[in-house]
Amino acid sequence: MPEFISKLQHKTYEKGEFSDEKVRSLDETIKLIKTFPWDAERTLTDVQLTGPSVTIRDEDINYLKVGLYFNGKYCLYYLDSDNHLYEYHAPDIDDACIKVADFFNASLDLQKFEKHLLNVGNKAYFDTNYFEYREKPWRIFMITAFLLLYAIITIFLNVRLSKVDGVYAIKIGVFILSAIYYYVVIKIFFAAVMNRNNYLQLSRGNDVFSFGYFKNPVKTYNKSDIDKIMVYRSGGYRNPNLICVYEIYFKDGTKIKFSNMLISDFAFADKFPNNTITYGKRSPLKMLT
Repeated sequence: MPEFISKLQHKTYEKGEFSDEKVRSLDETIKLIKTFPWDAERTLTDVQLTGPSVTIRDEDINYLKVGLYFNGKYCLYYLDSDNHLYEYHAPDIDDACIKVADFFNASLDLQKFEKHLLNVGNKAYFDTNYFEYREKPWRIFMITAFLLLYAIITIFLNVRLSKVDGVYAIKIGVFILSAIYYYVVIKIFFAAVMNRNNYLQLSRGNDVFSFGYFKNPVKTYNKSDIDKIMVYRSGGYRNPNLICVYEIYFKDGTKIKFSNMLISDFAFADKFPNNTITYGKRSPLKMLT
């Protein structure tokens, strides 16, 4: 009898987040399914691919996910190695376990499954995502491109305006706007370069996360040790803009800081469902160091 990798997904997890992942025999997998807290996790849970489940992967990279369905039933999702998705509704846990045994024995009858017509992005619900965030080089290239583009535009305008008399107010306005633009973009550029080696490992369902950068080693933190989370946006709370800085304060008085160069503000907020996030009024530009 083969042994397949199996892993758990609880209702607090996000897409691609799993735990207790290891190789198990059929008997061990059946025990894992039957001891999973299905009843406790049914409460306020949407029936979907991301939800309370036990996911199994065979040697040919085919997946079988046992999840919840309506009216006390269970939903089995089968994803083959060619990204075709099938769905079966089991009336009880015993029937679901029979299908799991068939999967182990390579005798799963897909005629009893309903095939999904749309097969885009399915694998992300089955593959393990480790939620590691590093600063992407394209961000630095994009900022550099903005600098060069605006430099060209500024030079063109100055050349054109230099040939026109009596437009000093416009010239001064162009100069002031250019100075502000260069200050903002160059500040972001240097912050991106200086923090290019930042590393963050953070998911919604895991209470433990890691952060570090080239000057300091990567350290592990616990969400339960967080005292408060402050977020500073360049456009304010209701008008998010280009720059966003996060400060996480811990109960021992320490803190860590990083920006949306590492992770977007919407993704960041979703990682802390049990922590209150406060939006501060300080300028994030002053904090990009």
